[in-house]
Amino acid sequence: MNNDLWELVIGIEIHIELNTKTKMFSPILNNFNSTPNSNVSNIDLAYPGSLPLVNKEAIIKGIKLAKALNMEIDPLVQFDRKNYFYPDLPKGYQITQQFYPIGKNGKIKIKVENEWKEIKIERIHLEEDTAKSIHSKDKTYLNYNRAGVPLIEIVSHPVIHSAKEAAAYVEAIRQTALCLNISDAKMNEGSLRTDINISIREKGTNVFNNRVEVKNLNSISNVQKAIEFEAKRQINIYQNGKTVVQETRRFDEQLKETVSMRLKTDSIDYKYFSEPNIPPILIPNEIINNLKIEELPFEKEQRYLANGLNLVQVNQLINNIEYALYFDAIPLLEFKKKANLFFAHITSFLNDTKLNIKDLKLNHQECFELFNYIIEGKINKANVNAILTYKQNDATSLSLKDIIKKLDLFIEQTTFSLEEIITLIFKEQPDLFKNFKKNIDRNKKFLIGQIMKKTMGKAKLDNLDIILNKLVK
Repeated sequence: MNNDLWELVIGIEIHIELNTKTKMFSPILNNFNSTPNSNVSNIDLAYPGSLPLVNKEAIIKGIKLAKALNMEIDPLVQFDRKNYFYPDLPKGYQITQQFYPIGKNGKIKIKVENEWKEIKIERIHLEEDTAKSIHSKDKTYLNYNRAGVPLIEIVSHPVIHSAKEAAAYVEAIRQTALCLNISDAKMNEGSLRTDINISIREKGTNVFNNRVEVKNLNSISNVQKAIEFEAKRQINIYQNGKTVVQETRRFDEQLKETVSMRLKTDSIDYKYFSEPNIPPILIPNEIINNLKIEELPFEKEQRYLANGLNLVQVNQLINNIEYALYFDAIPLLEFKKKANLFFAHITSFLNDTKLNIKDLKLNHQECFELFNYIIEGKINKANVNAILTYKQNDATSLSLKDIIKKLDLFIEQTTFSLEEIITLIFKEQPDLFKNFKKNIDRNKKFLIGQIMKKTMGKAKLDNLDIILNKLVK
């Protein structure tokens, strides 16, 4: 099987749930964690006589995304009905923007193997989500809390040609949504859902062969795995003289392959027409022009590099945009020093405890104080983890300063110098002194432990190497 003769053609549809306080067309709470079927109104269920109310916040978030994606923005907001029957669609129709998308002809930068590329985006449009189906053995449960939640659908042009590009594109959209604060974009919770349209063609041709749609991929890694499998499957079909069937498939995580769900012989006629209960809404140009958008991921990367961060640090921040948002909010002026402290203490603590940074009980100002205590030598770096652990588990909401006082970890001036302490340890442990040069690294770590034990963790180690060079010759 010669893969070099074939080219992948990929188009991606992404649905992002917006983090508005209420639903798209009703004043009911938009909350993922609510008790099932507790946030449902007569509007969500389309009871006779109920009328939709357009969510202004959702419109603003749609415009923000359109601006971030360099799109042509339609100031005349208009909605349409998409008619079909399915158990998770309580109205029997969905309010969407089929004919008048809020944004079109956009683009986004993605980075693949340290090279930037632009992906063209056909359109974005606003709509409402369906209910959530929960399948359990021979039963299916419906949670109508999700019915009516604001959605933005993002449709790319079929200009993506590899699994890595596709994964990078989905991640770039996710990061952009997080930077703009329009969604929590959690694929595992369904607030960002991805459908991939995949076809292959012989290299050098411009034909569009039958495509396969892989539905509801729930992680970036699964996006890449599903495309890689589907590409091999389709190449094998063509090279055996057969034709790829146009169908909808899903990705089986256990089998690590795509599985057929249903054929797509004809396009469904949804009988779209203008939504009669929502008149067109004209957004004044000054609102669109004056709407500021936050710094985007590729702009953050450029700023981090310009401020002296290394590529490892930059990639960690850009690939985990929640880290970047927290990092940027720490009001410390020395950029490089802030980065070193952040990765040495904050991210390592989060990795050790398996915490999300949003759950860290250390606000940006307290992190600033903590870093300053380290820089000024008021606390020992070795004790930072203990401070963060206490802070995370403290139910009394003590201030950072009070926690350090309670743990007795502020460094105080002692009557003994560091040199005197080391000399005393060597006197008490002559074998340590004798063997120090044989394995400096191991013995140095042991010595630091002994120093901390004698000083109750309060010793300043700034001049340790100078003192050791003097004492151990």
